[in-house]
Amino acid sequence: MTELDRALLLSVRPHFAEKIITGTKSAEIRRQRPGVHPGMPVVIYATLPTAAVIGTAQVVSISSGQPDDLWALHRDQVGLSRDEYDSYLEEASIAYILTLTDPQRLNTPLPLSHLRSAADFQPPRSFQYLTRDKLHELVDGHPGGGPLLDLFPPDQLREESLFPRV
Repeated sequence: MTELDRALLLSVRPHFAEKIITGTKSAEIRRQRPGVHPGMPVVIYATLPTAAVIGTAQVVSISSGQPDDLWALHRDQVGLSRDEYDSYLEEASIAYILTLTDPQRLNTPLPLSHLRSAADFQPPRSFQYLTRDKLHELVDGHPGGGPLLDLFPPDQLREESLFPRV
């Protein structure tokens, strides 16, 4: 598997997930560094009480540094107050900022109940990687799944993804 064969699934609190989808939050803070590259697709999972995949975005860049330095650079993009930022990064010596672009809302959210019935799925606390095959398995005919399957350009699709094993 290469970097081009996966997407990043981000678990985000519902109000922050909504800000990402509406474009009022273009930077996501993490305490651990995800292995991402510019252009990597992002699947946005809104945690409880929403408990659903609600949209997608793409990684523009990833920054790392001391929390105070990153706040100075990204405070207008993170979509939260300084107190919320400091609380989340309490005792962290290094933080990571994922700059996101091209947010897209799914017409029909993909609920956790569907994800669990389609595949062995447990939402991550922070993030996890999804292969295109896993994404196909999770979508499994859900009416909102088309845009998720479109995250991988057609020239990257393998025959086995187009024709599921029976």
